[in-house]
Amino acid sequence: MITIAVRVREIVSSNVDTLISKAGEPRKMLRLLQSEIEETLIALHGDAARARRQQSRLQDNAARLAAAAEEWTGKAKIAVDHGREDLARAALLTREAERARAAEAAASADGLAGQLADLAAVIADLEAKRAAITARIAELLQAEAAAARPDAAADSATDRRIDRIEALERRAGFADAPAGAPDPGSLGDEIADLQKASAIEAELAALKAAAPAAAKKAGSKKRA
Repeated sequence: MITIAVRVREIVSSNVDTLISKAGEPRKMLRLLQSEIEETLIALHGDAARARRQQSRLQDNAARLAAAAEEWTGKAKIAVDHGREDLARAALLTREAERARAAEAAASADGLAGQLADLAAVIADLEAKRAAITARIAELLQAEAAAARPDAAADSATDRRIDRIEALERRAGFADAPAGAPDPGSLGDEIADLQKASAIEAELAALKAAAPAAAKKAGSKKRA
């Protein structure tokens, strides 16, 4: 128990960043420290469970001894009623002895309550340290993964910059256009449609104009 207490103080007081800066393999060192914390927590939880069981037994024993002690008061009265002062005195002495034993058991149970509170505080400190180490391991893993994919990280940053530029260009275009102005794309399409319609009408007019001349020529050929 003393060894565990000393080791707990060392773990809780340790500075994770300092340990990482001094370690050749930070992630491996943190994994070892995490494993040691978990083993220590298992031992402490076991100690706490045993202390709770012992406390429960002491409390039950204290209550039983206190109840038995008070029974001697009634026995002393019976002895007095029968003129046996010696028996009454012995009964009262026995009662006091039982009360003392009950008080001792209760005091021991109270002492275990203090130990349990200390254990709970130590366990909480270790849980916090384990959480901090787990977070640092996750950070190291992310850093290693990012370092292993420099091209992907660069591409991602480039994509973000391009998206940002395109968004700014769209916003600039919207800002320059007057309120209620038609969309340039749709306006161009409408003008192209008008040009096509004009060309068709012109071609149709040319066909109509050519039709009478062709008919006159055909008639003169028949008369000849």
